[in-house]
Amino acid sequence: MVTSQQYQVDLIWKEDQINAKVSAVVFSNAIEVASHSCLKNLNEDVWSAEHLFIASIESSYMTAFFRIAKNKGIKFKSFSCTARASVMIGDEFSEITDIIIRPTVTILESNQINKTLKLFSVCKDHCLVLNTLKVRLHIFPSISVT
Repeated sequence: MVTSQQYQVDLIWKEDQINAKVSAVVFSNAIEVASHSCLKNLNEDVWSAEHLFIASIESSYMTAFFRIAKNKGIKFKSFSCTARASVMIGDEFSEITDIIIRPTVTILESNQINKTLKLFSVCKDHCLVLNTLKVRLHIFPSISVT
């Protein structure tokens, strides 16, 4: 079954503000975002567009993992992840060239280790945000058993 959904995010910046605010009708709170690139490193207290972008990739990967793990009957106790992006900066352009994702999962049964390892690579193909990008992705998974 195929369904369609739309998402809307609104951004507002005014001349008397240093940063902008991002909001969505479906949420009660807005997120403050830097009005400059993180490449300038001006304010470490505010999320930059680049940080939000990497967080979007990471949370989309997690969502894909949860959905597929449920469908495959893999029971897990925890999921954590670190993502890092490499940025190439030139005079004419800047681009993200590589993204490293390091997911860590704690599963409940040791007989599901191989199944879980396979799941990590399958998630890449089911990750909505990653499927829209042309970037090299490297996944280094870790599994523990309780």
